[in-house]
Amino acid sequence: MLVLKVVVPAFAPDGRYLYAGQVGDGYGFLDGWPVKALTVLALLAVTGGLVVRSPLAWLLLPTLGWRFASSVPAHWGPGLHYSAVLVPVACAALVDAVRRGARLPGIRGRGMLWVPLGAVLVLLPFQPTAVVAAPGFWKSDPREAAAREAVRRVPDGVRVASSNSLAPHLTDRTVVRLATPALLERRPAVDWLVVDRTDGFPAEAAEGALGEAAGNPAWKVMWEEAGIVLLTRIR
Repeated sequence: MLVLKVVVPAFAPDGRYLYAGQVGDGYGFLDGWPVKALTVLALLAVTGGLVVRSPLAWLLLPTLGWRFASSVPAHWGPGLHYSAVLVPVACAALVDAVRRGARLPGIRGRGMLWVPLGAVLVLLPFQPTAVVAAPGFWKSDPREAAAREAVRRVPDGVRVASSNSLAPHLTDRTVVRLATPALLERRPAVDWLVVDRTDGFPAEAAEGALGEAAGNPAWKVMWEEAGIVLLTRIR
């Protein structure tokens, strides 16, 4: 609560936590259980099911509870970053379960480690980390090179509206806001706009911001390549 109500708003340009008012389409706890069940199964699988042998597993329930009660379907599944809160707890529960197993008659604690290790090896090809085995992962494609160049061209210390994927590369030296059509007319005004046309989050935001700027003579395209567009406001 301290982070959401105090820390994040203190750093946000508009003094608020953007997602605090996020509302879904009327979904509730009883909806989406095929996806929710997959989240639980994935959590069990990476620990070989041993997580349930530790009382620390109870600490998983609050986070699972708010995610499954959320009206936003993106909170339910295992594919996004919301499980980053759960995995450290699950790993601690796994260590505790192995420690407890080592003290039980007839159970070898170290042997139990093969269970989660086997589960991780089976799941590894289906995880994002599997891309490191692809030769193309180690080479920059034209769009990545274009994105780096566009970010480099943004001056230090300016206010810039950026598409979601480019924003983290600007936050250390500029004031960054997420590029949306409505943002271009907000005050204080942004002076630069850098957008990746392929960025799909938020939906249609990148193209909407570009469309708004294209119809405004106050904006000028400074650089464009491989779907990356850089504009500046003409004073």
